[in-house]
Amino acid sequence: MKRSATLVLLLAGLGALLALVWVVSIGGDPAPRAAAPSARFAVDVVYADGGPPPAPEDTEVAWPADGPRTVVGRITDDGGAPVAGARVVATLPGGKTRQATADGAGRYQLDRLRPDVEALVFSATGFEPFTLTSPSFEAAPRVTLDVQLAPLPGVRGRVLVAGAPVAEARLVLRAVGGRRALAVATSDGAGRFAMSWPGDGDYHLSAYHGQHGQARVDVSAPGEVTVELPGGAWIEGRVVDADGDPVPSFSVTASPLTWMSGGPPAQSFESGDGRFELGPLAPGELKVWAAAEGYQPGEVRGITVASGDRITGVVLQLKASTVLTGRVTDARTGRPVVGASVVPAEWRSSALAEAVGAFTGEDGRYTLRALPGVRTSIRVSAEGYRSLLLGGVEGGPGDRLERDFELTPSTDARPQGELTGIGAVLMPHPNGVRLGRLVPDGPASAVLASGDVVVSVGGQSARAMGMQRVAQAIRGEEGTEVVLQVQRGGQGPTEEVVLVRGRVAFPQRHHHN
Repeated sequence: MKRSATLVLLLAGLGALLALVWVVSIGGDPAPRAAAPSARFAVDVVYADGGPPPAPEDTEVAWPADGPRTVVGRITDDGGAPVAGARVVATLPGGKTRQATADGAGRYQLDRLRPDVEALVFSATGFEPFTLTSPSFEAAPRVTLDVQLAPLPGVRGRVLVAGAPVAEARLVLRAVGGRRALAVATSDGAGRFAMSWPGDGDYHLSAYHGQHGQARVDVSAPGEVTVELPGGAWIEGRVVDADGDPVPSFSVTASPLTWMSGGPPAQSFESGDGRFELGPLAPGELKVWAAAEGYQPGEVRGITVASGDRITGVVLQLKASTVLTGRVTDARTGRPVVGASVVPAEWRSSALAEAVGAFTGEDGRYTLRALPGVRTSIRVSAEGYRSLLLGGVEGGPGDRLERDFELTPSTDARPQGELTGIGAVLMPHPNGVRLGRLVPDGPASAVLASGDVVVSVGGQSARAMGMQRVAQAIRGEEGTEVVLQVQRGGQGPTEEVVLVRGRVAFPQRHHHN
């Protein structure tokens, strides 16, 4: 009887529990809850056995003192105008950094900064940098920090194309109607530039860029200036061999036929069918080059484009190249020089020369498979050595030439180079090529003088050849002869001079032969 009573009580308790579950499941709320206030941040905690219970949901938790912050703000000048492109660099413990760039409205944002930031540096081209050492941030997930930068005297601003910053633009300030450059500058990665102010007057500020064109603005007072470039054009075409078959792997570049507007870097293509799309390219008259291993470089000239143009159907045909092989060694020890660069020195596009250049292996050997079909020079360079410029290399399509190079270890603080020639700076002259500075102890210094004019090389007219071909003809292998017809001081009759080419050292900033 007692067992039956106990069973009845258990069943009754179970029924009550089931009823409660049913009420809650259909929306009943036997104990209404107050709405929890909004928290500054959410915390999920897992407690071990025996630990304290979680905090109630209606408890606001303060932001921890060592919690990460997002630092935001605006960077402006002394007049309240935004400094677009300004940089913010946070230095963290251990030498690590975190960076941000201000947008067009001067706004920046640095995420996940701990309170132990060692320094914040705000900078922009044309402004005095501003540094906060060991900045103190309030305990909050988002901190606002506005900064005002003091401008430097002179002209400053940005170069843009379609509102985007343009890096590596060249800027020149000239007086209105004048040709002499009074100040020059180059835009940085944020498109910003700064230059000195020449004084009261009216000026033209011109910006040049090989991909986005050129523009000019009038400037009559120092301050902030924006130069908007027109934007470039695009060229589509194909690269083929002498039989018209596609060259599957190649590099292409182009540049305007205007001064101070160098073209873009070489762009490489693995199209399989020889097709390419090149751009943007500065508006104007263009020349386009293509290069590939196993071929001479090819070019197309006289393509005129305007901003936004898309030119199609350009074909560059490449002929088979001479193959140049050999070994690069240390001139003092005779040991191989590993990783030396071997490139054609006088290609019309240095970007393409680098794209198809050769490097030496562990044995110091190289193979260069992309040479022009005319007499050319080879530049050999390696870290720790003087660069070497050696001329007189020429061969027909498919020819195989062998040429070894010896590099001299560099011990000078100033960059030095060497060449095999007569040791003279060449300059244009109406009668041919004038000799500028002569390298002391070079082959030319003992026989010729600065101001003498070379009117022929090897029986060919220097005036008809032009500067580049004259330079190529004068350069050659060490120990070989070159025959010149020279006009002393550029006047009077000519006389024959025979020089033996030698190895000459020179500062790399000069153009010697």
